Amino acid sequence: MTAIQTTLKQPLLHFVVIGVLLFLFFSFNDTSDEAVDESIITVDRATLLSYMQYQANAFNEEFFSQQLDSMDESQRGLLIEGYYREEALYREALAMGMDEGDYNIKQRMVEKLVFLLQGTVASVPQATEQDIERYYADNVAIYRRPASYSFTHVFVNDREHSDEGRARAEGLLEELSVNNVDFFGTADYGDTFPYLQNYVRRSRDFIRNNFDDEFANWLDSIDVQDGVWQGPVESPLGFHVLMLSNRFPAEVPILETIRDRVVEDYYIDSQYLLRREAETNLVEKYQLEVGEL
Repeated sequence: MTAIQTTLKQPLLHFVVIGVLLFLFFSFNDTSDEAVDESIITVDRATLLSYMQYQANAFNEEFFSQQLDSMDESQRGLLIEGYYREEALYREALAMGMDEGDYNIKQRMVEKLVFLLQGTVASVPQATEQDIERYYADNVAIYRRPASYSFTHVFVNDREHSDEGRARAEGLLEELSVNNVDFFGTADYGDTFPYLQNYVRRSRDFIRNNFDDEFANWLDSIDVQDGVWQGPVESPLGFHVLMLSNRFPAEVPILETIRDRVVEDYYIDSQYLLRREAETNLVEKYQLEVGEL
């Protein structure tokens, strides 16, 4: 008996050969649901509602459910066709490995997970008066109203701040005063200013952006005299003659005057904290290891 004949009679070899043949047979004749599902795109109501919401970047299932019900057969067919084409191309992209290492896809998946978490988070319990008062006290700085000013001005365009420009501004001051020009009567005087001529209850930051810090400080240093022209004062753009008709100090409005806004902010922040907690519960399943930086 040859060595080959002896080897062929070994039971272990028979077992291995049979195993390989069975593997090849089922590999080429796979009829499992998983293999079939990769080539079948199923569309149902839930799928279309999700598709519509992501397309519109607005998530209101009741609204889009009404939209879907109001569609005629042609419109619904176009919607299904749109989903079908998108899903088919998406599956092809996955099959080609295009999702690997793509940060935009990673971001979209995270956004989707966050959106799905939002649907699992419990609603914020009905707020009590103590809840609202505590929230207002903890966030009072948010509701603080900055100092603001109401004034009109006449502008002399002179970035060099020359003696001639100052003299012209002083002449305008006298002319405006003699003619008793009021808050809204300045259109025919001076040069065109690139921003506003009349500033009505504008914040200090707004004024600083249009002029500069020194101009805003000067407004704090002069008296409020409606109907009286003052100046001239310099800005980076030139000279200004102005009438300061009102100055409003910074203040914190009492709760009752802004209650609706505070209540709305309370519910928005509380819902965010609940969602954030749900995210944290998922994140904490993973251990952070920081390598060499």
